This record gives sequence, structure tokens and C-alpha cells, in this order.
Amino acid sequence: MADYGQILFVPQSVLDRWSEQGRIQVNGNVLTILGENKNFALTSAVRFIKMEAGDDTAGLLQKVKTTDALKQMGAEHYRESVILGEVAYQVQQGFLADANALRRAAAASQPPAAKKPAAAPAAAPNPAAAQAKPGEEKEPGEQDMLAQFLLDNLQ
Repeated sequence: MADYGQILFVPQSVLDRWSEQGRIQVNGNVLTILGENKNFALTSAVRFIKMEAGDDTAGLLQKVKTTDALKQMGAEHYRESVILGEVAYQVQQGFLADANALRRAAAASQPPAAKKPAAAPAAAPNPAAAQAKPGEEKEPGEQDMLAQFLLDNLQ
């Protein structure tokens, strides 16, 4: 029996950050880990974040769907929004990728020129973001931190 591995959703913002750090390169739907020169397939997808209008009768909140699945459902996707019939959702754009590829990309070393000085101060936490109530919009960086936490703690 073949082991196909675990598939995870990775937000576009995380891939952008890794690319800026010189860890990866994304060309179309192919992620390349630069230090290893290894390629992995990506599948375009969205994660349903919150309701903008209507009721979640389709049960899509906190789910991930590929863009092909959205087309098959008859949904209209534009940037951070998906409309399905009379219902509007806010979505997070990203990709589905093999968990092992994401672990390797997260662990890939940065080239020396791209590394930040060790003495750089850490960003202070935003107390308002920590007190956000369910349904309220959170700091954009919070999704990146969540993705990084999940990747760091995958077994």
C-alpha cells in the first residue's frame, strides 16, 4: 500500500514569507525548496473563514475546498470572497500540499544574506488581537503564526 502522506492547507501569506526569506520558490502550482532543489505539487484552495451574508447552509465554515471543487459547486471565487447562491463567505487563499513538503520548506535554511541579525528585537504581542472574540477579524499575522505552529508541531 502506498503512503500518500498527509495533505495540509498552507495560506498564501506563509508561502510568500518563505519565498521572501529565500527558502522556496513557487512557479504556478509547483513549490521548489531552494536548498534541496526538490519540487512538490500544490493545489490551489481556499479556507472558509467567516460569513459575509446569509447562512452557512452548505456547512463550509472552517473547511478547505480546492478551486476546482468551488467551480463544480457553482461557487464564484474572487480574491478573498466566495459566493455560493445567495451566501457570501470571506476566504483565505492558499494551497493544499503534502505535509512532508511543508515541513521541509519550513525547516529549509535561509541563505546568509537573507537572515536577519540575531539581536533584532521580537515584535511585541498585540493585546487587542489576543482578546478578539469569535467571529471578529483577527490580525493578519495570526494566521501565519498558526500555520507555523502547526508545521512545527506535526508529528
